[in-house]
Amino acid sequence: MLDVQLVNAGFYEISWPEAPGATYVRPGRRESVRVYVPQASPEVEVYAGDLKNGRLVYRGPADHEACLRWLAERQN
Repeated sequence: MLDVQLVNAGFYEISWPEAPGATYVRPGRRESVRVYVPQASPEVEVYAGDLKNGRLVYRGPADHEACLRWLAERQN
């Protein structure tokens, strides 16, 4: 279900070799937002900034308000 929400928010899945799970990215004018969804975990990691060296802005449940703010915000 989270994958559908991410796609609806403008993200697309990319191949990311770091760990098992899915990685989604949404490029922005100032920075990209990258979401890592680990396999078999209710938590996500959200990074902002450069695609490879982005800063971690959220780690926790996908339904938490801070996470949803980063995912829904399109003007980053």
